[in-house]
Amino acid sequence: MMNKKLTGFLLALGLVLSPVAGHTQQKDTASADSGKGLDRMSKELDLSADQRSKVEAILETEKSKVEAIFNEERQKLQAVQQGTRASLEGVLTPEQMSKLDQKMRENAKNAPKKK
Repeated sequence: MMNKKLTGFLLALGLVLSPVAGHTQQKDTASADSGKGLDRMSKELDLSADQRSKVEAILETEKSKVEAIFNEERQKLQAVQQGTRASLEGVLTPEQMSKLDQKMRENAKNAPKKK
């Protein structure tokens, strides 16, 4: 029973940790995708060159705002994670913390990758 609770906790903790690590890896892909999206939008809406440049500026502004929100949320998540880790270090032995760290690394490595 205790092992199932620990496994559940580790999985939940891994889910909290995954978005923070995964977001930075997704940035490059998102940039390429946004360029393709603008191309597709231009074709589908038959945008003029002037409209395309204005739409591109709007989307760049939006992208900056969204990125700022993600950065703020990432910092909040990291603060929560650090607090959780400090609390766990106050309860678990160094050996248990080592096992926990190893299990979290395994969970992160085996987590499904977001596209």
